[in-house]
Amino acid sequence: MKHSDTTLLREKTQHGDALFPFQHYDTSFHALVPELTIHWHPEMEFTKITAGSAIYSVNLQEFNVSEGDFLFISPGLLHAARIYPRGSMSSETFVFHADLLGNSSADICTLRYFSPLADGTLNLSPLISREHSFYQKTSQIFDRLCEVSHEKAFGYELKVKALLFTLLHGLLTHETSRPADQPAAYSQRLKLIFDYIHAHYAEDISVEKLAQLCCISPSHFMHFFKEKSGTSFSQYLTQYRLRQSALFLRQNMEIADAAFSCGFNNLPYYYKRFREYYHMTPREFQKASVGSLPTS
Repeated sequence: MKHSDTTLLREKTQHGDALFPFQHYDTSFHALVPELTIHWHPEMEFTKITAGSAIYSVNLQEFNVSEGDFLFISPGLLHAARIYPRGSMSSETFVFHADLLGNSSADICTLRYFSPLADGTLNLSPLISREHSFYQKTSQIFDRLCEVSHEKAFGYELKVKALLFTLLHGLLTHETSRPADQPAAYSQRLKLIFDYIHAHYAEDISVEKLAQLCCISPSHFMHFFKEKSGTSFSQYLTQYRLRQSALFLRQNMEIADAAFSCGFNNLPYYYKRFREYYHMTPREFQKASVGSLPTS
């Protein structure tokens, strides 16, 4: 599959700038923003759960996370997050590109560590909980990154790079790398499927069309999608349409227009599914909508 096949799921946000690709984010999930849609980006992601709990999906493997846990997401991995019903979760995240650490040069670090992390042949467990042997040091590194990036004293860029090198070294040496949980072909196929859904969600999308796109039979597609994503195709499509309609509602679009724009041709059905998903009506959601969407 060509790289362009997966550009829709690839996050469009530029993290930092070309000279210093490093950015800090605060994120909150709640009733109005219950999840982060599945996506990927070429940067690495270092997250601390600062309050509440959630379920993170990384490379299609689910992790229950709660306050104090850390997540390290390697470049290129599909990932998403959702809170528990009526729950909430807050987090802080650093997103950075391996080029910041010299990945663009063909040295031993690129060949032995950065490239294998990017292509999935060097796989780290994303979750760093209190039981992890590198947890205390991870916590210290995160706190120091917060201080340094906030103060931005002269030379802080060097300190940021030093801390990130220390983090990667610790994660690699405190845990034996293991084979990727999902073969690269599976990941590429899933990116292709999700890309198509995200581009055509307002249209009628048939199982046959997606199966043809993946060069597999419709029955194989249904089994593959359910096994790898943890939900049925129809359920995923409905939930994605609901999330997109919620974005329109936050922009004060009329409810009927938001529904029809997202592929719902039956308003009573739309109201029913929306209330099941958000635990409030579209009108209540629109009135309550405040704040910004999670970005990492």
